[in-house]
Formats: sequence, structure tokens, C-alpha cells
Amino acid sequence: MNEPTTIRESLEAAIEAAPAVETAPAPVSAPEPDYAPTEVATDAAPDAPSVDLNAMAEQQGQPRDEQGKFAKPESAEITPGPKSGPKVDRAPASWRPEVREHWAQLPETVRAEVARRETEVQRTLQETAQARQYAESISRAFQPYEAYIKAEGANPLQVIDNLMGTAVRLRTSTGPELAGLMAGMVQQFGTGRFGQQFIEMLDSALAGNAPRQDPAQMQIQQTIQQQLAPVQQFMSQFQQAQAAQQAQVAQQAASEVETFMSQVEFGNDVRAEMADLMEVASRRGQQLSMQDAYRQACLMNPQVRAALQARQKTQQAQAQTGVAQRARAAAVSVPSSGPGMAPKQAPTDIRSAIEAAIAMTSR
Repeated sequence: MNEPTTIRESLEAAIEAAPAVETAPAPVSAPEPDYAPTEVATDAAPDAPSVDLNAMAEQQGQPRDEQGKFAKPESAEITPGPKSGPKVDRAPASWRPEVREHWAQLPETVRAEVARRETEVQRTLQETAQARQYAESISRAFQPYEAYIKAEGANPLQVIDNLMGTAVRLRTSTGPELAGLMAGMVQQFGTGRFGQQFIEMLDSALAGNAPRQDPAQMQIQQTIQQQLAPVQQFMSQFQQAQAAQQAQVAQQAASEVETFMSQVEFGNDVRAEMADLMEVASRRGQQLSMQDAYRQACLMNPQVRAALQARQKTQQAQAQTGVAQRARAAAVSVPSSGPGMAPKQAPTDIRSAIEAAIAMTSR
């Protein structure tokens, strides 16, 4: 083999002697970076291949903004967890007293669910209060006529429909239709009850003239009304003021009662007993405070009385247990001197020595 004589020949010989190296594919031209690339490692080797962040973002499907730049990834929104409801420490007032005694033993989730249900019930009652009052007023209006409605084999809704239909026909019917309607009513409610004499009664009533009034008498009535007008106006104002004062007093009393009832534990349970006691005291001319009425009502109500007695027995048992424990602790005490301890003073004679020996052996 001939020795290389020129630089070109030396380079060709070196290339032929070098091991075969796999040719890397030509890099795909990437768009210019929209933002400064982040340095992954500062102490990387100088020959390490560079990382193309734009190509990585393109491969990961990162979206672009309106200007064509890669949008920065937004941090995941942290959704706060459900907040715990308010702590319920008091049983619903609608429960019976003996049942409310077990409220503290219920789990917190059960008490929260009961409080939520009680709130829904109270809200529903408040929302339907007007509708229930309207239904009660309709029922009271039909109560005096229940016998007639039952005799007709109808119900209040049918009666209302029939009466309103008759009123509309009386107002909108033509002359012949109205005459036929009136004739039917006369036959059903007139001649059916009083016979044919009712026709004569009706004719006399329709043909009769209005009574004629004396002009002098009318003048006297007008004069009296004019003179009594100031008195009637004063009485009207007085009655209005008195009614307003009574309404204010009643409202204030109702507010005080509701405030007191919300502060005591068994207020809703003994409400009826308190009303009876205060009414009896008012009839007798006696003054009975709400606190005294509440105390007496609690003793009158058997359920509340049983709950209070059970609570009192529990407190007495706890007090007796505490007394016994304190007595037991006081009984267990360390004696000031033991059997083997020497007397404080040394005996000076035979008698004192014998007494000291007896005292030491008796301990």
C-alpha cells in the first residue's frame, strides 16, 4: 500500500479506516420558537442534542392562541370540597319531650339531615299558609249550609259552579230567556212551597208602588243627621284610635310571648296549658307571669313532667356517685406513724416505757 503524499489522500485514507456510522435523518425544520426555551439541565454535556420545545408542544397537541403562538397551559382549577353544614345542638321543637332526650346520642349526619328536613317542612308550611287560610275561609263560609248541600247531593264546588252560572245567566240572558229562567225559579221555589197563591203575592209585589215619604219628616231627619254628624265623626275617630291601641298592645304581647317561648325548652309542648292557666288567672283577677305559668304547665303536662323527673333522678344519681367517690378518697390516707416507728420522746421512767411499748404494739 502506497503512503499518502498529499493532505487529500490522508483525509480519504482516514475516512476509509474509520468505522461505519449510521447516518441520522435530516432534522425537520421547525418554526421559530414563540417563547424562550426552558433550560432543562445547565450542567449537560456540550455535545448533548438540544431539545426542541416547539416540536414537543406540536406533538402533544398543545393549542395555539389567536396570534398563532402556543397557549400556556392553564393550571387545573381546584374545586373546593363540600362544606360541612352548621352544627345542630338542639332537637326540633316539634318532637315530644321524651324523644328529644335522645338527641345528643344521634350521629352528627343524622342530626344534620333531620334539621334539613325540618327546615323544608317549615318552608313548605310558610309557602302554603295563604292557600290553607283561603281553604279554611271557604270551608267556614259553607259550614252553615252543609245540610242544604247534602240534601241536594252536591258538594261546595258544584254549588259554587251552579250559583255563578245562574248569576251569569241573569246578567247576560235575553228577555225571553230571562223570563223563562224567572218562571222556572217561581215554579221551583214559589208555587212549589206556597201554591198558586204565590202568583198573587208576586203580582202584588211587582205592581205595588214605593211608599211615599212626608217632606216635613224628611227635613227633620236631615237636620238631625247634620247635628249628629260631629258626634258620629268623633265616635268614629275614637273607635279607630282605640282599635289601633288594642292592636298595638296585642302585637307587643304576642312578640313578648314568642320571645319567651323560643327561650324555654318545653315552650311549644306546654303552650296550651300556659294559655289555660293565664286565662283562669285573668278571670279571677290574678296576675300570673309567664315564668310561673310555664313552671306550672310543665308539672301539668305528663310527658314534660316525666322527662324532668328522669333528668332529676339522673342528676341525683350523679351527685351521690360523686359524694361516694370523695368519701372513698378521704378514707384512703397515709397514717402519720407506723407500728415500727419510735416514740417522739424517750421514756424517763418504767411507767412511761411500758406505756410507750403498749402504744407501739397496739398500732
